[in-house]
Amino acid sequence: MNVNIGLFGHIDHGKTELAKRLTEIPSTSALDKPKESKLRGITVDLGFSSFKLDKYNVTLVDAPGHAELIRTAIGAGSIIDMAILVVDAKEGPKTQTGEHLLVLDLLKIPTIVAINKIDIATEEEIKRTRTLMEQILKSTKNLKNSKIVLISAKTGEGIEKLKEEIKNLLDSLEIKRDVNSFFKMPIDHAFKIKGVGTVVTGTIHKGRVRVGDSLKILPINYEVKVKSIQCFKKSVDKAEAGDRVGMNIIGVEPENIFRGCILTSKDSKLRVTDQFVAKIRVVDLFKYNLAPKMKVHLHMNLLTVTATIIPFTHYKGHSIVLKEVKAGSSCYCLIKLDEKIVVEEKDKILILRLDLPPTTLRIAGFGEVLSFDIPELKKLVIKEGRVVKKKGRMVVEGLAQSKASAERLVGEKVYIPSKNIEGKIIDTFGTKGNLLVEFNGEVEHGDKVILERIRSWG
Repeated sequence: MNVNIGLFGHIDHGKTELAKRLTEIPSTSALDKPKESKLRGITVDLGFSSFKLDKYNVTLVDAPGHAELIRTAIGAGSIIDMAILVVDAKEGPKTQTGEHLLVLDLLKIPTIVAINKIDIATEEEIKRTRTLMEQILKSTKNLKNSKIVLISAKTGEGIEKLKEEIKNLLDSLEIKRDVNSFFKMPIDHAFKIKGVGTVVTGTIHKGRVRVGDSLKILPINYEVKVKSIQCFKKSVDKAEAGDRVGMNIIGVEPENIFRGCILTSKDSKLRVTDQFVAKIRVVDLFKYNLAPKMKVHLHMNLLTVTATIIPFTHYKGHSIVLKEVKAGSSCYCLIKLDEKIVVEEKDKILILRLDLPPTTLRIAGFGEVLSFDIPELKKLVIKEGRVVKKKGRMVVEGLAQSKASAERLVGEKVYIPSKNIEGKIIDTFGTKGNLLVEFNGEVEHGDKVILERIRSWG
């Protein structure tokens, strides 16, 4: 069975070294091979390599740990079945360790923590790092029972124990692949091989593909044909959801393909759009509120784009814009992208504030795409008045400032929140904006009266 395991962790904590230790078949940009990665000495893009473990054909996804590249690390989160979070035994967890763990927790990806470099750390440092990681894991929602394994990727110490825990975790998972849907594969690399032509690589998210199939690439709308398929250097006639593949395709040049392009079948339900509605939740630990028209970075699949968000809620049949959404709160959100991207209903999204310093938590929220039906947004205007006794009659003052504005309120409904009493404005009273209201219960002098009016927003 083909499975995908992501390697996460802070820069220089040893992810790439661990990948080298585990890898039998390197592929694409695996093991820091690309020129930019060599120059910078860090994993700058998603690297892929594989090894056999019992009945599993394991694809390793090496995600970058540098703060500037957090969005690419999040990209790995959407295509993996489980994760290994690598932590330096000497340094302990860092800012990006926390961000990566948060992403894994949000996406409910089963995780093993590998405390690395035990060959150069003291017993005290190892114990301190282990204790810290145990405390951090306890604070998560979905990863409290994650195993911690002590290793040295350099010497090989603890690697067999790590493999054992990986197998145990994989055995415990019910890995389901959506093989009967339309075909969908985000393209993460595209290049030309002399005498072969254009080759694209990716992990198949859903559906099946065969040699000879006619497919299309969105959002560029190129129609292509599959000439050959490889799964880690082996030629195959077909592949399906969960498989890591390279495909030789006819009909497009690699320079026309970019990150965010998706290879899909003719019966695809993918949409190319610059706006949609999502259901989101603001991360509990995020220090700031989300507000209407706020600029954010949005991550979906392997792409990050800038977007404007407008949070709203459903109230009395209307979509009412919220003034702010605090940490831990959920809401609906109209998301307007600065460019068109490929989107599908139920796609997972992460909302990022990459304008914040890398030393602070920049993952603001998460959720999923609900629909492409764009609502008519409204605002809720609330006015507060009170019941007063005038000339022997109970009237309401404070909802209008003049007789003219009071006349415009005739027919509107009001309520007294403390008594669950409703009323209808039937007339004006006097010349100063006072109102006569017909209530469905007993009211008293001083009762607070609320008038809600729904108006266009924007």
